[in-house]
Amino acid sequence: MATRQKFKSFSEMPEGLRKFLYSKDFADAEKLLQAQYKFKDEQTILIGDKMMNAIFGDIQLSQAVSGIKAGLVPAVLDQAGFAQMLSDLLKIETWPIRDLFGEELTAVLNEYGISSATWPLFKVHLLPVTYSAAATEVAALSGFSLLGTQMRERLRDLIMSRAKNVRVDAQVREALVRPADFGGLGLDEATADKTIQNANQLIASAQLMSEDEYSNWLSDEARKKSEAQAQAEVASASTEEEEEIAKIKAGMPPKPASVLDEAVEKAYAGLTFRPPDEYLSSRLRHIISSRLRDIRNSLEVEQLLQRDTKVGGVGLDQAQARQLAQQIEAAYAASHDAVLSDEKQKIESEMQSQKSKIEERKKREADEHAKWYQEKIQARKQEEEKQKQLADQLKQSFKAAGGTEIEPVHPLDIKEKKLEIERFGEMVTAIQAGASPLAEPAAKQPSAATVLPAKQAMPPAWPVTPQQAASASVPVINAPVAPKPSIPIQAARPEVKVSKETIIKQPLSAGLKPRVEDVKFGSPKLMSLIDELKQMTVSEFRRMAKNPDIAAQKILQKVETLSQESFEQRVRGIQAFQASALQQAYLALVSETFRLGKSVQEVADAKRVSGLDTLSPAEVSAVISLNSKLHF
Repeated sequence: MATRQKFKSFSEMPEGLRKFLYSKDFADAEKLLQAQYKFKDEQTILIGDKMMNAIFGDIQLSQAVSGIKAGLVPAVLDQAGFAQMLSDLLKIETWPIRDLFGEELTAVLNEYGISSATWPLFKVHLLPVTYSAAATEVAALSGFSLLGTQMRERLRDLIMSRAKNVRVDAQVREALVRPADFGGLGLDEATADKTIQNANQLIASAQLMSEDEYSNWLSDEARKKSEAQAQAEVASASTEEEEEIAKIKAGMPPKPASVLDEAVEKAYAGLTFRPPDEYLSSRLRHIISSRLRDIRNSLEVEQLLQRDTKVGGVGLDQAQARQLAQQIEAAYAASHDAVLSDEKQKIESEMQSQKSKIEERKKREADEHAKWYQEKIQARKQEEEKQKQLADQLKQSFKAAGGTEIEPVHPLDIKEKKLEIERFGEMVTAIQAGASPLAEPAAKQPSAATVLPAKQAMPPAWPVTPQQAASASVPVINAPVAPKPSIPIQAARPEVKVSKETIIKQPLSAGLKPRVEDVKFGSPKLMSLIDELKQMTVSEFRRMAKNPDIAAQKILQKVETLSQESFEQRVRGIQAFQASALQQAYLALVSETFRLGKSVQEVADAKRVSGLDTLSPAEVSAVISLNSKLHF
């Protein structure tokens, strides 16, 4: 809890506090409590002494309340009666001066469960109040608003005239109820009476002054505070520790003054007039400094010397201001070049310092990046070494079991095999499916057209049955008889693969005759990652992996691959995916769930019952997670 100011006498108190303590309301408070609770004189004196001790700051407010409670409970009041009496006491004697007690009063109210919500808003001002602030407060207490500057000025003038006894209450009341068009405020009679009451109460309990007087009062208080602080510092220097510090400071070399400071002091010492006030003396030094640094010109300096002290000037007459301005100009001509050169050197030194800091930061970041890259390479090497050791262990165990030595499989091949199975299922080579190996180029042989008779048709490239040959009027030449019809691929490279589903369904199409119009020729079209993302459909999403989360991770990998090229490629990739059929299907499903007010599960099940293909809840969850990671 903050330490409260102590007062030795009434004369040290603020004027507003003195007015309140001398007022009739405060004097009658103890009499009202004595009559209401039937206190004896000694009990009333006890209450008054404790409260005054708290106001003077000799004891805390909580200590005063404890002392009063010890003298009244239980001899005079019980606990409930004391709480009610304390509420009345605080409401009359301490609530108007609540700014004096601050947190002490709040603590007492909380301790005894006393509510101040319905207590009057009026309070005693411990500091002076301007007439404008008084007008604002009186209007707020009276329950009306000051619309515009004109009404505020009218109420301000009325309060000032009443405080100085220029007007009486009747005259103030007549001006308050007078219409605004005729120079009044246009209040009703009840509001006018309330305004007069609040204004008189504020005048009686506060120190009112004009705005200029308040400005001078603030300056005086600041000067007094500065003098008191200086005196306190001088007094505190009497201790042994601070005397030792003062000796050490005295033995230290003085801080070298800058060229500007020396020029300002030299110019100030050469002036024929120097203000006796330290505050104005410091202001004059700032004016000289601003001229030496080219912030003001000679005309602006002369005008500033003549300006009033309340608005930042020195308050000289025209002759004195012109004389000092000429002397400052002479100092400017003698010292300006040196000051400018010193300022330039300081700027260059600061720039060099900043440049050095930037270079150090770049070097530190480069070292950190190199260290990170080295750790990354080392981790990759360790991972490859572990995989190699695992392969060697498998190889040794296989040999120990009596098997033949097998070739080690590279981890990348294992990864590609896994991805292939997830996307296409189990695959076999075309040669294993029945295709003949692609033969090496041989010498040019006569074509079949030169060997066969002119009217004999070419044998079909695919094996056919005798029934197919009869129906197609194609002679069968050396047609192989196989127990199980198949349609082998005529020639293929060893790396060409087909799925097992193709082999299973191959006999079903043995009776089909290939048609020339079914064969389409054309060069394969290469698709970029952006095209793949843009053409991503629900079916393609499902073909990527059985688990929707894995399929979403693959799409994210495509975007990350584009990010390694450039940020623009990443943006294009995200935009392409957002325009894909998969994303549109997701948006349509989510939009329908919001429109119907149902869950995704319910909407998806309803679509499946009706025969429509839609995203499952797991697929929707995967797309949502993917969209949260796709950001620019």
